[in-house]
This record gives sequence, C-alpha cells and structure tokens, in this order.
Amino acid sequence: MIDVQALKWRFRNNSKLVMKIMFCIGNGSKSKNDLIKLFNDTHKLTVIINRLRRCNILHHSIESPKERYSLTQFGRWLLLCYTLRVRPIQLVVLALLYNNYHRSITNNLGWIVPLIKYEIMRPSLDYKIYDEEYAWKQAKALCKRGLCRYYGKNGIVLEHSTYMMLKQWHDDIYSLYRYVKYIDHYEGQVRI
Repeated sequence: MIDVQALKWRFRNNSKLVMKIMFCIGNGSKSKNDLIKLFNDTHKLTVIINRLRRCNILHHSIESPKERYSLTQFGRWLLLCYTLRVRPIQLVVLALLYNNYHRSITNNLGWIVPLIKYEIMRPSLDYKIYDEEYAWKQAKALCKRGLCRYYGKNGIVLEHSTYMMLKQWHDDIYSLYRYVKYIDHYEGQVRI
C-alpha cells in the first residue's frame, strides 16, 4: 500500500545523486555492482538505495546470481518528474490534462475538453494530497512554462506540442491518471 502522501515525496539531500541513480536505472534493472561502478561513494550509494526502497521508489529482487534493482511504478513517475523538470503535483495536473486531450482526440471531438479548476483541486480537497490553492498555483505555473494554456477564467487545456511530448510516456502518464482517480474514488490509499 502507498499512502497518498507519497505523491509529495522529494529527496532533498543528495538530490543530484538520486537523480543520477534514477536515470541510470531508467526502465531497466541494474545490479548493485553496476551502480557501484558508476558512483565512487559506496556507503552513500547504499544509504540512498535503502531509502529509495523504503519509499517504494526502487524494487529489490534477488535473482541468481545477482540482486537487482528496478524502478517501481512510483519510481517511474518520479523519473518522469526529473525528465520533464516538473514537480510531482505538476505531473498530476499534466496527467489529468493529458487524459482529457487524449480522449478528445481519440473520440474525434472538434474541440479539446478543458480541465476546470475544481477537477485540479478535487483530490486535494478530498484527501489532503495538497493544499487546494497550491494545486491551482502549480497548474498556472505549467501555463507560464507554455505546457498548457488557459481556457476561460477557470479552465486549462494542454498544448498540442506537450501532448505529443507526453505521448511517448503514455502508459506511465495514464497509470498516474488512474492512480489519482483511484485515490479520488477510494478513501486515500491505493495498492500498486
């Protein structure tokens, strides 16, 4: 089980090393020896790997002859945050926007369904994932970066170029959308 607060997780200490580990593992799996070869400080690496495992970001499997590490689903979302240089709440907003845009295109609608302010703030209101105004503020920050645009006073629509960029991570973005909706529907805890 992952607590809803996991969406807020950020590793502040040794963040550059964490980012290097995340990019190194990527979607594949690596042994601890592979990681040790890439990084000089074995003790620091071990401490960070153990912390990432406790936070359900890394999965540890013991296969003969080596133990291997891979990213969990939550780890892939965090890697996506690093890749896109967005905060976790911004990735949640992008997942909601992506779903609306994707459904509009696949259903051959003549226009893109906007995401309204209430939809962005609703998971925050129901389960205290984030402060509701903080969620809206982060959605507006995405507009300032040009990843989406305003649609009226209280609506946001994904830019087509952002949709095309996110499409390469369709499975991860859509799984995040389902995760957020599952949280929204069932009392704040989910199974992954």
